[in-house]
Amino acid sequence: QTPLDTWLSAPWQEFVNIADAPESAKLKSYYYNGKMRFEPISTGSDHSNDHALILFALSFFAASQRIPMTAKDGCSYRKTGSTEFQPDASYYIGDNADVIPWGTRIIDLDRYPLPDLVIEISDASLADDLGAKRLQYEDLRISEYWIVNVQIMQIFAFTIAPDGSNRRIRESLVLSGLNLEILEQALQRSRQENQAATKAWLMEQFRT
Repeated sequence: QTPLDTWLSAPWQEFVNIADAPESAKLKSYYYNGKMRFEPISTGSDHSNDHALILFALSFFAASQRIPMTAKDGCSYRKTGSTEFQPDASYYIGDNADVIPWGTRIIDLDRYPLPDLVIEISDASLADDLGAKRLQYEDLRISEYWIVNVQIMQIFAFTIAPDGSNRRIRESLVLSGLNLEILEQALQRSRQENQAATKAWLMEQFRT
């Protein structure tokens, strides 16, 4: 009966008890700054369409450019006692591409590195994705964080420097050469044509 889509003050163990309970299997879980948040995994059609398109675009780009990369779809990350997050998509890139072994359920950040890129697909959750979640990812110093705004087909992307400072970017640094404008154009095209047509267009853009 925990309220959804809101941050609630709670001790760590209470959060873990709820997050790991069988009835929470269809919830996304976050814990940051002494507060917990749960969101339903099930999403609307627009969100799921953009989610699928972004997953395809990044995987095809990395493969075509021979960039080592492993994608995680809705994966949970946990640092015991302090933080948990479950972005819509996350990526280990380059030297980290093979760092998480098979058989891992929740990724233990006391044992394994942070992902290099996290992405939130924002339909009804834009304010929170730009707010508390962005601060959480910045505090963790995740190298790159994207927010895909479903409503206006725009990507807000931030890079986090080793000193903790952040800035907006229009070209990915962790996936060198990936221009976000191309992805935004693909999102716009997907409103007028089926996904196969949009993906074919994307493949041509990446080949050139």
